[in-house]
Amino acid sequence: MSFFRRLFDTRARQALDAEVQGDLRKAAYLWVDMGDPGKAAELMTRLGEQAKNVEEKVQAWVDALRFMPPDREDGRRDLEARIGVAVLESARERGAVSADAKRKLVDAAERLERAEKWVEAADCYELLGRNEDLARCLEHAGEIERLEKVLETTHAKEQRDARLRRLVSEQEMATRVGARDVARRALREATLLAPSDPSIAEMLRRIEEKWPRGRRLKLDVGGARVGLVGSLPAVIGRSDADVVVRGGSVSRRHCEIARREDAVVVRDLGSRNGTLIAGVPIAGEIALSGPTEIGLGDDVSLRVSPGAQGIAIDVLRGLDRGERVVAGEAELRVAGLSATFVFVDDRAVMQPDAGVSVVLGAQNVAAGVDLLYGDVITVGGVRVEVLA
Repeated sequence: MSFFRRLFDTRARQALDAEVQGDLRKAAYLWVDMGDPGKAAELMTRLGEQAKNVEEKVQAWVDALRFMPPDREDGRRDLEARIGVAVLESARERGAVSADAKRKLVDAAERLERAEKWVEAADCYELLGRNEDLARCLEHAGEIERLEKVLETTHAKEQRDARLRRLVSEQEMATRVGARDVARRALREATLLAPSDPSIAEMLRRIEEKWPRGRRLKLDVGGARVGLVGSLPAVIGRSDADVVVRGGSVSRRHCEIARREDAVVVRDLGSRNGTLIAGVPIAGEIALSGPTEIGLGDDVSLRVSPGAQGIAIDVLRGLDRGERVVAGEAELRVAGLSATFVFVDDRAVMQPDAGVSVVLGAQNVAAGVDLLYGDVITVGGVRVEVLA
């Protein structure tokens, strides 16, 4: 604009007055109105320099960029760089956690790239976790050493992510076919690779809370309750026992059943009302020659039946009449069910007999099933539920 127009144009005087008074935005808009966007861009650039917070700086420089004539490339690059660096510094200080903060940081990175500020653009992409863009900008900047570290980290992350995907897929397949131990081990490894992933932690928590504890299990087999005890001796008593039998004459730990070589023996554990065979209290340890009725005091009686695949203990009289427990150290078999049960380490495993169909949930299963509380399994047409 000519000197004389500045001198006599009312808007020019208003713009100069506004500039003197510090109202740079008003002055800028007046210069734009007078057809001098370059002057307006200069004033808005100054306004951004004077601003006290990032938001005001960025807004002023965005307006300056909007006013800057297209042919002033150096000025436009300078403003792009100013905006990008301001947002980057704010993100370093405050973090880029929210979606809005990330969006602003992406915009800043793109502006810095246009301004050919490759290192600063790389810093933006690093905060965003965009390693491919980070590597590209470092390559432009010639930051070879940092680039090599990024590539190493990226390769390690890709390997970790690939392993994590394989583990999650492995646990999904294992869970479907009943191989819960395989699924649990896969999830435990996955949590080490991704400790902050809540979905993996939740999958592991769900399987761990349903995992049977100890070597005891209760089943509902076709409507009948059956207990499994995977160790001998098996203590029978009112509480704190492997086989819990309720009754007024039953001591907390009343007697125990054990194997001695090829014989099954019963031993009283100092009970208050005695362990009776044929109505006579036993003293010490008695070997059983076959199915034998045993009294626990006056009001509870059991039948103990030795077998090759577990010792069956049936409650004949008392509050738990009709219940059965099968105890042993190897494979256990439940009458009427075409499967065996075994406790392996901390697992309870059901193995169907050859050729017997097994359905776990809605999935046909061809091998053994690691049992969890709440499982419902159909074995050769018989419904089996694992009770908690």
